Amino acid sequence: MILSIFHRCIHIIHKDSYESIAKAAQNLLKSLTYVYPIDYRLTVENIEEPFTDFLPIRAWGQYVEYDKINVQFHVPNEEEVDFACEFVETFMYLEVQMLNEKCTNMSNDERLRSLTLIHHIAIGCLRMVPRIESKKVKNLVSSVSSCDSKVQAQYFLYAKEPKFKENLRMRLLIDIGNFIDHLIAYHSDDASSIKIALKIYSLSSMYYGIFEQNINKLYCDLNTIKHLYKNKLYNTQQHPRFVIIQRIAIQIELFSLINFRTLTEIDQQVICKLFELSIHRYSEVRRQAQSYLFTMLSRFFLSYQIILDRIIELLTKSDEVDHDEIKGCLYILLGNETIFLPTKHSWTVLEKLWPVIACTKHAIKLSTQNLINCIMEKIYKRFNTVAIIENTNE
Repeated sequence: MILSIFHRCIHIIHKDSYESIAKAAQNLLKSLTYVYPIDYRLTVENIEEPFTDFLPIRAWGQYVEYDKINVQFHVPNEEEVDFACEFVETFMYLEVQMLNEKCTNMSNDERLRSLTLIHHIAIGCLRMVPRIESKKVKNLVSSVSSCDSKVQAQYFLYAKEPKFKENLRMRLLIDIGNFIDHLIAYHSDDASSIKIALKIYSLSSMYYGIFEQNINKLYCDLNTIKHLYKNKLYNTQQHPRFVIIQRIAIQIELFSLINFRTLTEIDQQVICKLFELSIHRYSEVRRQAQSYLFTMLSRFFLSYQIILDRIIELLTKSDEVDHDEIKGCLYILLGNETIFLPTKHSWTVLEKLWPVIACTKHAIKLSTQNLINCIMEKIYKRFNTVAIIENTNE
C-alpha cells in the first residue's frame, strides 16, 4: 500500500507537494533502517496497572540506576531491510535513470523535483549502504602525532545484509557527477538544481547517517535538559531515565559520525571535483561548491593537503590568470568556522602558504585585496604563537 501511494504522488511538480513526499520518504527509510531507542518512559514500571498498585505521578523526576534502565532499541529486521531496499530500487533508480536520459528536455521544476527526491531518499538509506571500496591515500603527512587508529571498527547492525543492484554510493557518485557537469555546461542559471546536485554528490562520500551539525544540536538539547532536571540536593549526578536514554542515543549517532574519517582515493576524487567547481567562473557555483568542500575537508583527516599545491600553483602563476580562479582560491583559504588552512598545525603548510598569501601578485581588484585582508585578520585572531625552545648541549 505504501508503494502504491508513493507511485501516485511521486511525479507531482508542485514544490510543496514533492518536498513533503520527499521528506516522507526520508522519514520512512530512517524509521526502517536506523537503530534507535523506542522507549523513553520515566519509569520501567507498568503504568497500565491500577492506581492502587502504582501511581505514575510518583515516578516523575525519579532517578533510575544505570543497571535498571532496560533500554529497548529498534534494530532493523529482515522484512524492514527488504522493504527499504525495494523502496530505494523502485524510486531512486527510476529518478537517476530519468536524469541521465531526459536531463536535456526536462524543465527546471522537473529537475528540481527529481533531485529533491533523490536527495531525501539518499539521506534516509545511505546508513545501510557500505563505503565504496578504495585504496587509502598514503602520501599525506602530519606534523603532529596521530591519535587515529589504523583499524576501524565496523559492526553489522541488521538482521540481514542489504542487497542492492550495485553500490548505491558509486552509482550516485558517477551519475550525479556527470549530471553536475551537464548542468553547469547547459543550465548554469538553474542554481537550485546545482545546489541539490552538489549535496547528493558529497553525500555519496561522507554521509553515514547523521551530520555533524545535528550532533551538535542534540548535545545542546541534552545539556539544556540535564540542567533543567538536575537534582541539586545530591552531590552526584542523578538524571531521570529518559535523559540517560537520550544520551545513549547520541552516542550511537556519534559512533556513525566519527567512523570512516581516513581519506581514500574516492574521497580524493570528490574533493578535487569540488575544488575545481569552487574556482569556477560562475559565482553561485563557486559559493555552493565551497560550502560542501569545507564540509569534506573537515570530515577527512589531512584532506586539505590534496588541494594545497593546486592553490599555491594558481596564486603564484607568472602569466595572466583568471580573476575568478584567484577569488575562488582566496575564499577557500578564508574558509569558514570549521576549516581555516593558514593556521593548520603543520610547519610545511605554513612554510608554503604564508609567503604565497603575503606576495600574491594577482590580487589587483578591490574584492581580492579585501579577501587577503580578511585572511590576514583571521590569522591574527586564530594563530597561536608556538614557543620555540632551544636546548644547547654542554
